[in-house]
Amino acid sequence: MSQSLEEIRREIDALDHQVHDLLMRRAELIVKVIEAKRKNNMHTVQPEREAMMIRRLLGRHSGVLPREAIARIWRELVGAVSLVQTNLKATVTVPEGGKGLLYWDMAKDYFSSVLPLQKSETPLSALAAVREGEVTFAVVPWPEVEEDKPWWSFLMTEEGEAPMRIMARLPFGDRNKANVSPDHQALVVGKIKFEPSGDDRSFLALDLDHSVSRTRIIDRSKQMGLTPRSIYSMRAQNNGNTLHLLEVDGYVAQNDPKLTELLERLEYPEGRCVCLGGYPTPPVYEDKVGKNAQDTSLKAKSA
Repeated sequence: MSQSLEEIRREIDALDHQVHDLLMRRAELIVKVIEAKRKNNMHTVQPEREAMMIRRLLGRHSGVLPREAIARIWRELVGAVSLVQTNLKATVTVPEGGKGLLYWDMAKDYFSSVLPLQKSETPLSALAAVREGEVTFAVVPWPEVEEDKPWWSFLMTEEGEAPMRIMARLPFGDRNKANVSPDHQALVVGKIKFEPSGDDRSFLALDLDHSVSRTRIIDRSKQMGLTPRSIYSMRAQNNGNTLHLLEVDGYVAQNDPKLTELLERLEYPEGRCVCLGGYPTPPVYEDKVGKNAQDTSLKAKSA
């Protein structure tokens, strides 16, 4: 005999209470994790750990609930407890026009709806807020081709034990495998070390003689097993060289021998190659909603 509507609603109410109890218990455990990290002088925020957790959940997920919803729910959980408990703040580059609103919405999705956000008119003012300790994170636009003074060039001058580095990409995941427009992406910068998540992308900044072409950089990178995804360039102001920002597949550490090897392969060993951080490779949701989702679920159950 099928359940009545009232019986189904009572079961849902009971499940809601169970889920709520588990959420409260999870929050208590996260507070303990934060306390342990403080005692061991560890970063509270670990993008690589968060990415691994969401990948694990997506890997075991099934049913009609969209995969994107799972990622957004857990992003909200991460931000609502760990970020707020540590009084972290973020600033979002909000230039004039529609892009600023897009960056703001992506930041809310990533950091949670409860983390305090403030606006910066330019990427450089956003980075300055991080450098001065006014905020913990800066959301900056995706790099553009042939910018006069791109924000990423200022990261090359960062020194010390905790330089500003790229740590995440927004949005966290992609809805399909189609190439995402740079206009619909942003990057998060903070004084947090870029650590491997098991599936990552890295940004390498190069200071080279202008005679070293972009084509040569891409070819030499491929020879080393570094798969280029994008490259952005600008003429340096101080020495006439050209600065390049190369995005590659894989994790590259700051002290990775590949940085020196790339300069040697480019036949310009006196140049400079710095890893400016990177981000965990975004999951692809490829959700099917509506009738298509129900059909997929039924097929999975009957298989």
